[in-house]
This record gives sequence, structure tokens and C-alpha cells, in this order.
Amino acid sequence: MIPATFGASDYLTMRIGLVIEYDGTDLHGSQLQVRDRTVQGEIEGVLPTVFGKPLRLSMASRTDAGVHGTGQVGAFNAETDLEDTEIRDALNHYLPDDVAIVCAGRVGDNFNPRRDAVSREYRYTFKDRPSRSPFNRYRTAHVRHRLDERVMDEAATHFNGEHDFAAFAGPATPSDAITVRRVEHTAVSRDGDEVSFDIRGNAFLHQQVRRMVGALVRVGRKKMDYEQFQALIDRAERGCAKDLAPARGLCLTKVNYPGADGTGLPRAARD
Repeated sequence: MIPATFGASDYLTMRIGLVIEYDGTDLHGSQLQVRDRTVQGEIEGVLPTVFGKPLRLSMASRTDAGVHGTGQVGAFNAETDLEDTEIRDALNHYLPDDVAIVCAGRVGDNFNPRRDAVSREYRYTFKDRPSRSPFNRYRTAHVRHRLDERVMDEAATHFNGEHDFAAFAGPATPSDAITVRRVEHTAVSRDGDEVSFDIRGNAFLHQQVRRMVGALVRVGRKKMDYEQFQALIDRAERGCAKDLAPARGLCLTKVNYPGADGTGLPRAARD
């Protein structure tokens, strides 16, 4: 039986990193909101039960309502002598079924999940068959027409490198925001009737990946050629990439840090 509270005021304050997994279907994104359920809100809601007082969680990436995560990273400060596995198990005991802590561990006192990240990885998954899939309806987007993953894979390479991705910026991107981002890797692959788009970059704008995917689908359905696709990237004008892929197909799979170990947390900053 897990005790209601582990906190004790005479323990040293330590910074604790978390790798977080969540099904975003019924969540209104990752960041805290006043009225709606979010990943941050659910975790902050159980921290007082485990550590004895309210604590603030910072997170690596902002994901929209309906977007999933298997490798989101967060961090908070707490006074505790709990072991890493005890922190993980205690939080999971109180968290709802759609949010879980994959691992927990002590990180450096100055660790900032957002600022210290060197890259983020996402995967978008389609089910391209005539009938929709009830079993995969929460994690894949349905496309009735078969996609050509080979031409999509070739088109996706046009994203690689540093570009002004203003054309793919969503409405929540501030008008004065810098829209230049660096994409390090892209790949489109098929496994049966599922087509996946993987991307790794230093950071992403609001809805950027979903709008990239929307453009790739047009290429995969032969409704846009390579020249038109490249022109869309080069134009770098807000509102040009109008096709927005559904949130349910997108998943934040990993956040990368210098010196991270197999858990995904920066080992070099730990005791």
C-alpha cells in the first residue's frame, strides 16, 4: 500500500526529472490550463499527495489537444529521500490511466527540460485503407486512399536543414516569432496499411509537424508535385500550408539531451 504522503521538510531539495507517456485523446494538451485536463495539470494534481505540498512542473515540449506522448520530459523540485523507482511508482499510483511516468530520476539543479533539449522527435501515423480502424482510431489518422510512401519519403527530405517554416506555422505562433527551425532527420515508412512519418528537429512551431504532414499527404496522393512542395517551403509565408493533419496521429516520441542515458534523462547532471 502506497502511503498518502512521502514529503518531509528536513530533506534536501533535489531536482527530479520525469519521462512521461500519455494518451492525448481526452487531454487538452500538455501545458497547464485553468479548466481543462492537461498532462501538466494531472501530474501537478498528484504531486502534493506524494510530496506534501504543491509543486510546479516544467515540461520540454508543448503538445496540442489530442496529441500523444511517449517521451515527454518534465522536471520539478522536491524535498524527498525517495529512490527513483519509488517516485515513479508513487506518482503512477495516483495518476489517471491516460498519463504515466515511464521513469524518474535526479537531474542537475539547473536542468531545464525545454531550454536544455537539443532536439525533439515526433512520429505521425496513418492508416491508409478503405475502411477506418476502430482499434487504432485514437492513435492513427485514417486516409481512404493509398498513399505513395516512396514519393512522400523523397519529398520529406526537402524539410531537412535550416529553413524558415513560416508557411507551416499555426495560428498560436506569435506574429513576431522567429520561424526559422532546423530539421535534422525525416523518414516515411510503411508497415502493412500503416504509413509513418518520423521527424527530428531542434524545435517546432505551433502545428508545424501536422501542417508538414498535411502537405506530405497531398504529395502522397499525387495532388502536389515536388516543385510545388519545394515552393511551399521556400515561400515562407504564414497561412500557405493550409492542410492540417488530425491531432490523433501525432506522438512526441523523444526529447534529446546531452549526456542522456537510456532513460532519456541527462545522466551527466546526476549524482
